[in-house]
Amino acid sequence: MAQSSEKGPTPFTTGAEILENLMAAARAPLSEWPARYPGRRPMGYLCSYVPEEIMHAAGLTPVRLRGTAAPIRYADAHLQSFACALCRSTLDQVLSRDLEFLAGTVFAHTCDAMQALADLWRISTPDSHFVSTVMQPSNLGSPTARAYLVAELSRFRQQLADLAGRPIGDDDLRASIVLYDETRRLVHELQGMREQLSVPGFFTVLDAAQMMPRDLFNPLLAELLAAMKENAGQAELIRRNSVRLFLVGAVLDEPRLLDLIDETGALVVGDDLCSGSRHFHGQVGSSGDPIANLADYYLERPPCPTKFCPTSDSSRSLLEQVRQTRAGGVVFTLEKFCEPHAFDYALVQPALDRAGVPHLLLEMEQTPSLEGLRTRLQAFVEML
Repeated sequence: MAQSSEKGPTPFTTGAEILENLMAAARAPLSEWPARYPGRRPMGYLCSYVPEEIMHAAGLTPVRLRGTAAPIRYADAHLQSFACALCRSTLDQVLSRDLEFLAGTVFAHTCDAMQALADLWRISTPDSHFVSTVMQPSNLGSPTARAYLVAELSRFRQQLADLAGRPIGDDDLRASIVLYDETRRLVHELQGMREQLSVPGFFTVLDAAQMMPRDLFNPLLAELLAAMKENAGQAELIRRNSVRLFLVGAVLDEPRLLDLIDETGALVVGDDLCSGSRHFHGQVGSSGDPIANLADYYLERPPCPTKFCPTSDSSRSLLEQVRQTRAGGVVFTLEKFCEPHAFDYALVQPALDRAGVPHLLLEMEQTPSLEGLRTRLQAFVEML
């Protein structure tokens, strides 16, 4: 059966208290995770193409692994310096034995660097550490993509059943899908109210969802939404005259950038980030075959730049999101050495220029120059 909470979340009286609790969960060092959630069996993952519902149905708690600003100590002996910060930082956490509390780690087949990281992960962890790669198809429009993905998700399901020592029934999967669809529904509701939160506040909530057990997170977010609705009439909470920005990129592991945006007085009214709103897109649905539902979900949701979809146009999709959110400008947070997102930027930049949409490219490193980012952001916001 899908796991349930040992006890309900602590009740909070104000939205500020709830947000503070979520921020503590999102920003806590991973080493504190076992003490925060005793009795859980955590399974790490690094990409939103990993099916969390299957892990949850196996009695595991998915935990998204993120890069940190900590100096690299060991990873340079295994990865070139031109690998992205996410790969280098997470591998360094493994080699530093900071992730020993995990039952295992699941990868998705996306870029070459992530595929190499999966191999390095296997040789850098004990045999008891479960390591698997879910091989999502690269061509989402292939006529064989759906049958292939159904087979691959079924294989992964059996792998986790073997790890758990019991079958993973369809009812287990449906219960987990219901839980994770509820998160997606709540996040969608939050997106319509994001202007009531600071820029770091909104993304803190999304980060907490990827760190906490969902049966604990969902009630907290529901309480936060209720508190925000009560305060919706307070005009001072909504900075209506602020510059409206739209963020685009991969995994954003530099929360200080969000603080810098907040300092400019700008609003982030929408985003297409792998660790942001894209992770919570749409619904899977619990009726019918759960594995087929999951396959359809991954094939039909907006693809990231590591995937090819002949029916999807990233330029048109971005322009539509900019129009819907009434954003005045687009900020690209490009992870240095991330080739798929760099190629995608080269494709969408001309479309933004033709449409007259101002845009700013910020190349992110593990330890970026904050003053340089601040200067460029301030100049962009002032221009808008």
